[in-house]
Amino acid sequence: MARDRDIPPTTLDELRRDLGRLKMHAIAAGLDEALDQAATLEQGYVTFFAGLVAKQVLAQTESAAQSRLKLAGFPTTKTFDTFDWTFQANLNIQLVKDLMNLHFIRQGRPVLVLGRPGTGKTHMSIAYGILAVHAGYTVRHFAVTKLLAELYAGLADNTVERMVSRLSRVDLLILDDLRQVTPKPEYAGLLFEVIDARHGRKSTMLSSNLSVNAWGKALGNSTVTPSLVDRLMERAHVINIKRGRSYRTDGPEAPPEHERPAGLQPEGEEGA
Repeated sequence: MARDRDIPPTTLDELRRDLGRLKMHAIAAGLDEALDQAATLEQGYVTFFAGLVAKQVLAQTESAAQSRLKLAGFPTTKTFDTFDWTFQANLNIQLVKDLMNLHFIRQGRPVLVLGRPGTGKTHMSIAYGILAVHAGYTVRHFAVTKLLAELYAGLADNTVERMVSRLSRVDLLILDDLRQVTPKPEYAGLLFEVIDARHGRKSTMLSSNLSVNAWGKALGNSTVTPSLVDRLMERAHVINIKRGRSYRTDGPEAPPEHERPAGLQPEGEEGA
């Protein structure tokens, strides 16, 4: 009996080997099934080949989307499929849904999402980001406090310019939760560098529970902040959840109303 190594490879064996070398693993994995289907349905050559190529394209598209999803750095997964459209009575639902076609990314326009804590700003921001990833766009997500800390640290080793350059090329930059922090005079200038590098070219989405006129105090520099706001407001879409309820304290998973502590509702309308 001839030993296995003496058996010459068939054309099919060579095809599988070559597909592996070309990293067309999806075609290789589906080859036997496709051959059986072609024989059963008496498919033509073009139909058979097109079906195999479609498998490879789908696999590579899904792989690329997973890579972009990982690179985006989302803290959790949120989609519009799980968004409660009825919870916020004052939400401009038409605008939110219109933006789901992602035309603002193609146009390089900013999006501001304003409202009290717990009103769904982070959920919406991540949901837009995930839509963008699956549409083929590059996305990065940062909590504003984390980005400011990284940029500030970059002052010590002269890496700010490199970081800003890298962020300037991202299709959609999501800056989540601009809020009151321990301010540093450099914060506003660093954030301005990022926004200015993207201005008019790439889309930036920023969410905040503060009114825009409070950003200067929050960032620790009221002189630079107007220029920052000016760039963010130009051609911007604004989702302003006025008098919004907190999903955390008023939502279906919140404690019953009679068990909630007093003083949960802040005075005024920070997001107005």
